[in-house]
Amino acid sequence: MQIFATFEYTSLLEIAISELEEKGITEIYAVPLDLRKQEPRLMDSIHRADGLSFIDKGMVFAFMLSTIGASKGFVWPGGPIIWGLAGAVTGFTFGILVNWVIYLAKRHKNQTEIRKGKKGDVILIVTCEENQISVVEDIL
Repeated sequence: MQIFATFEYTSLLEIAISELEEKGITEIYAVPLDLRKQEPRLMDSIHRADGLSFIDKGMVFAFMLSTIGASKGFVWPGGPIIWGLAGAVTGFTFGILVNWVIYLAKRHKNQTEIRKGKKGDVILIVTCEENQISVVEDIL
């Protein structure tokens, strides 16, 4: 049976690993996860994506405001096409600005965590017998 657990790297993790070894569990794998050292790129490509996208909220707001603008355009002067396009441009711009503010806030938070010396996480993989599962769970 394999048990997977994630922990922040501390001395308590080392104590837990030594306790597991004392209980006779020898197949323990600790895989450290590195913190991101470089800033995420602003635009993803087909081959690389880091989960940061600036146009997702922009497209949603563009759809919403262009729908509202097109429906209101039937009674407003200028027509539904002009107001639909104006709503799309306004919504897209608003969505990108919202994403930019969120990006700046997260970047500031991540920089302060790195300055504080936040350590990376560790994935702990423990292989044990069926009758040792409760012991491993209690220790972890």
